[in-house]
Amino acid sequence: MTAFLLSEKQLKINTLLKLGAEIGGRAATFLLLLWAARQLNTADFGSYNTALAVGFVLVQMSDFGLQLLLSREVARLNTAARPEVVAAFQLKLWLSLPVLLLLALAAIGAANNGPVVFLVGVTLLLQTFIEFVAYVFRGQQQLEVEAQLLIWVRVGTAVFGAYILWHNGQLLGLALVSLAVMASGLGFALWHLRRAGWITHVRQLWPTQLPHTAVSRHLIQQAWPLGLSIFLSIAYTRLAVLLLGIWRDAEAVALYSAAWRLVEPTQILPAALLAAVFPALALALTQDPQRARQLGWQTSLLLALAGSIVALAFWLSAPWLVPWLYGSAFAASIPILRLLGLTVLPVYLNYSLTHYLVARGQQRLLTGLTAVTLLLHTLFCWLFIPQLGLLGPALSVLLVESVLLLGCLWALRQPVVWATAV
Repeated sequence: MTAFLLSEKQLKINTLLKLGAEIGGRAATFLLLLWAARQLNTADFGSYNTALAVGFVLVQMSDFGLQLLLSREVARLNTAARPEVVAAFQLKLWLSLPVLLLLALAAIGAANNGPVVFLVGVTLLLQTFIEFVAYVFRGQQQLEVEAQLLIWVRVGTAVFGAYILWHNGQLLGLALVSLAVMASGLGFALWHLRRAGWITHVRQLWPTQLPHTAVSRHLIQQAWPLGLSIFLSIAYTRLAVLLLGIWRDAEAVALYSAAWRLVEPTQILPAALLAAVFPALALALTQDPQRARQLGWQTSLLLALAGSIVALAFWLSAPWLVPWLYGSAFAASIPILRLLGLTVLPVYLNYSLTHYLVARGQQRLLTGLTAVTLLLHTLFCWLFIPQLGLLGPALSVLLVESVLLLGCLWALRQPVVWATAV
């Protein structure tokens, strides 16, 4: 089957589907957290959040950049990418083994609720397999399947999790029901994969040998720069909180985090837009380069406009938004929110440009740029926090994102050497 470019109307529909599913899913997750905070004691609620944080970091090892890479390959090859889909799934299973080992070690080392740490981690690991399947259909520009899977696992977890907390108020029960919902979601995802003809049987996805075939080697060569970029990005986004905790105190971390927690969710908008645009962009680069450039410019300009509006909204609303949400004790977060709000503009643009680099097969350049941003962020925080206090990390983010923007523009001027799929 030959892939084809979607109309602008269908791209808009896909964007709205993704955005609606993200907002609905995140709202359900947030409501579950609020309910858990009421039903669990303080220690158990803290253990639950710790388990989520540990699991989130560890399960990134099982992605290794495969998902975005696979979305690009499916967009370019459509059903001819079946060998890549099967090989990538098998490779992901192999990558999950060290994740399971680390989760077991984390559970053993946990002072309390060790089984919960392991169960929550396994739940998040299963979620990455559901996301893997979603990225296959995203590559085909069928975001309605991704929306179904997203709603299934997030809303299902919220509904059944809330019920089990209401019924017995036990953290272990919440962890078990979350795992059960995620397992059912994975079954639903694999059913979609088989129904669409990507596999003939689920056993086909089970690895029978080490990943040393030509297709597996090709995937590893293409994916490792993306995987490394993901880890560097995670370190980058959490560095400020870590350094504030070392050089300041828990109060400083709370004040900075209060502002960051308001800015971070706004990244749903560029993420939803690029979920719809990225496959079309990757396909257009092979079929209609002029359309690809036009699509890239339109996406970037739209995100620049949206980023400007969001930044202005944070600047104007910060003086009343922070006290209204957090209380007068968080007044020091107001200037932080204003400065972090300004970072939204370059962040939105960088969403577009970094995806363009991956679509062009320039993920190695992207890895280098991500490494530079982490190093600069470390240096700027080191210099700014002693002098500017809480404003230091926020100013660092603004400067570093601006440098990344310039770096992406430079990288896009470099010649493209396509890696031929095996």
